[in-house]
Amino acid sequence: MHKLIDPTARIGENVQIGHGTRIYGNVEIGDNCSIGDFCVIGQPGPGDNGPLYLGPGARVRSHAVLYEGSQIGAHLETGHHVVIREGATIGENLRLGNFSDIEGSCSIGDFTRMHAYAHVGKGSKIGDFVWLFSLTTLMNDPLPPSHLAEPVTIDDMVTVCVNAQLMPGTQIGRGAFIASGAMARGEIPPAALVSGPEGEITGTVRFLMHMTSRTRHPWHRHFADAYPAHARARLTDLGTQIEQAAATLDL
Repeated sequence: MHKLIDPTARIGENVQIGHGTRIYGNVEIGDNCSIGDFCVIGQPGPGDNGPLYLGPGARVRSHAVLYEGSQIGAHLETGHHVVIREGATIGENLRLGNFSDIEGSCSIGDFTRMHAYAHVGKGSKIGDFVWLFSLTTLMNDPLPPSHLAEPVTIDDMVTVCVNAQLMPGTQIGRGAFIASGAMARGEIPPAALVSGPEGEITGTVRFLMHMTSRTRHPWHRHFADAYPAHARARLTDLGTQIEQAAATLDL
């Protein structure tokens, strides 16, 4: 076991490390982290990427691979078999579902949620309080296979539903809603609703309502309790901005 942990790695207090986990030397792990079995922490990547910093309170489940050269904020929580490539900058309390991957040079804000099998293409930029549901794909190559790169940008509090595809260069405005199976492209205004394989803007989030419970979007008013107390003021402020944008969107 000791041969798997480089003695030069900087490991904080009360860190639990599972069976068969490899930790490279170019790594700093904060206090009170839990790392499951058969993980790789600080996997070397191509080039000189610098150290991996894993913030305090992380819970990394089995078979995860975290590359060197990333800065990951407090309270990361992963599922099993996830990958975070080199050069990622990640804020507080990212939750990353089973078999999801974040490719290199991405930036992700605070309190973002990604469900199982989400793919985040290299260079993507994702804001705070974003939801990416299962099987969503953020593309970045407009003419595959090529060396061209047009990453996706997602602003704060966007919801991307199951099996939605975000084409290279897509820019999604704050609080927009990408429906299940939609193929979004181009510039999506704040608070817009995007539906269908053609990625049409079909309305605004104020038109979204659960028929039985009568719960409406934006979701901040009925779901803020899912976040820590110190995050709720930010969430309320963002929700108010999105409601204002939805009221003024000319559709």
